Amino acid sequence: MKKGDDRRARILETAERLFCEKGYEATSIQDILDAMKLSKGGFYHHFESKMSLLVDICEIRGEEMRQGMADAVSACGGGALEKLNALFSKGGLLQGDDIDFVGMMLSVAYRGEGVLLREKMKQAMIAGALPLLNGIILQGIGEKMFYTRYPEEIGELLLLLFATLSDEIAQIAANQPENVAEALAKLEVYRSSVEMLLGAPYGSVLLFPLERMNNVVLAVLERERQKNPRSGG
Repeated sequence: MKKGDDRRARILETAERLFCEKGYEATSIQDILDAMKLSKGGFYHHFESKMSLLVDICEIRGEEMRQGMADAVSACGGGALEKLNALFSKGGLLQGDDIDFVGMMLSVAYRGEGVLLREKMKQAMIAGALPLLNGIILQGIGEKMFYTRYPEEIGELLLLLFATLSDEIAQIAANQPENVAEALAKLEVYRSSVEMLLGAPYGSVLLFPLERMNNVVLAVLERERQKNPRSGG
């Protein structure tokens, strides 16, 4: 790795750590420079702003998400239906294991002006999942588990449905966490829609494990209470 690439990678790593520890808004570029003993020139040689830095972090996380989906599908020893559920289990922000990153992203991407970040994460998920999903759909048709007249087109539509649901749940988790149960109730509508589009058996598709989603939201809320004890009442 070239020296410039190594420095850029270290800036990204340091910034993500500080964003997760202190929060994005509470972390300044100067905080990042101080942590790295880096000059402003060294920072601006690689990044235009703090937001451009976070966008790049999201792109890296998106690639990690893509690899996680590929690994989950590869490790799945079942048929197309099991692989489909394995793919979905790794496909969204709230499916991630890093609670600090999830909490930071909810506070930035789903409050205020976070459209670009949400779009980056969504496009990364779709781009990474689509080739995998298309292969799963063809396998499912061969196994007579799925029935669709549009095997080459249906994958993108399914991922858009999944991304919309992910966004809706994350939006509520970030801004109205007391209503997250209401958002999760919509899961049945989306799940049933995916099954109908694929011609899959009723109750066979699992988009989000409800218990896990609830635990993630609770963990994020607890994280925020610990960082801002006065807001906890």
